[in-house]
Amino acid sequence: MNGQMKRYKNSLSNMQDPILLSQCPSIKLDLRGLMRYAKEKGVKVVDLSEKRKHSLLKNELCEDFI
Repeated sequence: MNGQMKRYKNSLSNMQDPILLSQCPSIKLDLRGLMRYAKEKGVKVVDLSEKRKHSLLKNELCEDFI
């Protein structure tokens, strides 16, 4: 085994465990509304502010993400 493979295996052992879907909060995003809003404003979705994007989230935990 060469040095590159050793570093690779070492990096794998140092990685944290994957996050399971069941551990993620249930967040619903109104994609249609987001795209409609961006189109009305004449901008791309990626150019919208984070605050505006978060306003389209539907979850009781939304305040934690803002």
